[in-house]
Amino acid sequence: MKRSLISLVLVLAALNLASAQDNSKLLSSCLTQTGADSKYLKDFRIQLGTAADPGAPRYKAQMSLWKNTKYRFTMCNSDNSKGKLILTITDAADKVVLSSYDSKTGKYYPFVDFECNRSGIYTLSYDFLNGQKGSGVGIVSMVR
Repeated sequence: MKRSLISLVLVLAALNLASAQDNSKLLSSCLTQTGADSKYLKDFRIQLGTAADPGAPRYKAQMSLWKNTKYRFTMCNSDNSKGKLILTITDAADKVVLSSYDSKTGKYYPFVDFECNRSGIYTLSYDFLNGQKGSGVGIVSMVR
């Protein structure tokens, strides 16, 4: 019994380590896509199952952004993702100020630049297009 428990713990630890290495590879790959003119600020590692309600974003984080600063938001998908990672940024009044997906044209942008006109707390909402299952990384950087 004791051996079985130890074996199970070792297998779970190995799987967790393999998953962490995959996330690190994806993060490293995504960092190369932010551009030479940007400075890394923060990353968000997102892993979501299929959504029951594909209309509402499922991963939200708040971030303080500063006036007269240009930010770049880069989204990268893992190879096994069914959907594309999209970002929607809303201000304190819950007004959408930027999105990486244009629903009118169906165009997806792997990165978007945002010139902040008002300092404050903004909500970054990440999800996969149409509520699909996937994992990915969202990187926030400052453009010089």
